[in-house]
Amino acid sequence: MKKIILAAVVLVSISSVQASASNHLSTISYSHALRNNSPIPPACVDAYNAMYPGATTLKWARKGEGVYQVTFIFNGQKLTARYSYTGVYLGK
Repeated sequence: MKKIILAAVVLVSISSVQASASNHLSTISYSHALRNNSPIPPACVDAYNAMYPGATTLKWARKGEGVYQVTFIFNGQKLTARYSYTGVYLGK
């Protein structure tokens, strides 16, 4: 019985790790973007920082050709904002 439970725990753990890895590849974290010459254009980051000073950035993601979305916490609310490659605000 212990072997069956152990096998189930291992299987769930492996599945969980694989799901996390594939999800991580579809988004770009803000800190990763700044450290590793990210594809997030500096104009987007600058526009976001100007619009939402003091916000807590959760993640950046590319949402199409030249469109970048940031998810963040601002004044206690979880929000999103989209920017063009040149930093023009495109809405939420």
